[in-house]
Amino acid sequence: MAVLLLLATAVQLTVWWWVYRPALTPAPSLLPAESAGDPPPVTVIVCFHNEATHLEATLRGILAQGYPHFELLAVDDNSTDASVAIVHYLQDRYPQLRLLQPSPTRPGKKDALTAGIRAARHPLLLLTDADCTPASDLWLQQMVAPLTHGYELVLGCSPYRYRPGPLAWWQRFEATQTVLQYQGLARHGYPYMGVGRNLAYHRSFFMAAGGFTAHAHHLGGDDDLLVNAHAVPSLTARITDPAAWAYSEPTQTWRAYLRQKVRHQSVGTHYQLRHQLLLGLLALSHGGFYLLGTMLLLTAYWPLVVALYVLRALVVLSVYRQPSVRQFTGGAAGAGLVDAGVSVLLGDLLLAPYYLFALVATALPPRRW
Repeated sequence: MAVLLLLATAVQLTVWWWVYRPALTPAPSLLPAESAGDPPPVTVIVCFHNEATHLEATLRGILAQGYPHFELLAVDDNSTDASVAIVHYLQDRYPQLRLLQPSPTRPGKKDALTAGIRAARHPLLLLTDADCTPASDLWLQQMVAPLTHGYELVLGCSPYRYRPGPLAWWQRFEATQTVLQYQGLARHGYPYMGVGRNLAYHRSFFMAAGGFTAHAHHLGGDDDLLVNAHAVPSLTARITDPAAWAYSEPTQTWRAYLRQKVRHQSVGTHYQLRHQLLLGLLALSHGGFYLLGTMLLLTAYWPLVVALYVLRALVVLSVYRQPSVRQFTGGAAGAGLVDAGVSVLLGDLLLAPYYLFALVATALPPRRW
């Protein structure tokens, strides 16, 4: 067991230092030169289903972008609340806002999103959700800039807004772990997923992939399955600047959160095999580190366990002390340094049983959107 613990620790230290630590470091600027003229027009697509609570703030945040030519396409996905009325109200004030109401769609947003992509007036597409707001008026410019430099896909970041309570805290922590993983691995040439809350690509990328046809029967996967199957490392860009983040609302109940996670995890078995094996190794080494360490604490190897835990904890805390990572977790508005450190180490510990839940959730078909 001591040998296995050493192996798990070696994997963890390698991943935290070379993958997670630089995950949110700024990528080279791809903004066009001032003499290059106006950037090409863009279509921003927002699909909504009964989002009257958040929709107006989302649309206004997008419409306030400092980008010269873009349309905002709001796609109604069978809403029954006041969402459509909100769009009509804003259309009278913003001519670049367009409403699309496709025929009745299946559960999930793939049908609505496909309709929006086909109806878009411009080939450069930026996607976000109806409860997301851009971090700044540079969001659109920064997210689509790589598409004008030869890239076909752009992976953005989408933290959860700071809200009090254990559920909101856990969602921020888990989202931080996710962004460190997919941005960090993409930085090393393994773009295995993206988040539909902040994702940009050429329409030709979507069409060449066959749209969502290969996984149309899954409720989820409009973002990560598309990226996983068709992202080309050399044609995939990463945008990590906090000015280009899209902030999302955390779910308000544990039941809604668990339903959301089952939906997300259910598509994991459809990732490429190499990505499944890589992610499985990361989860196994994380859980194995805590499980083996706990068992060995009761033996003569306990000094080794303590030393390895302290070493790994120092590396983990060094990652979370970076300003960009602290901002992503909401730490900039949260507790002091000591409390933040305790929060990080507690969250890291809870990830071990969470990975077990994720394994079980992967085998459960989602029953509701």
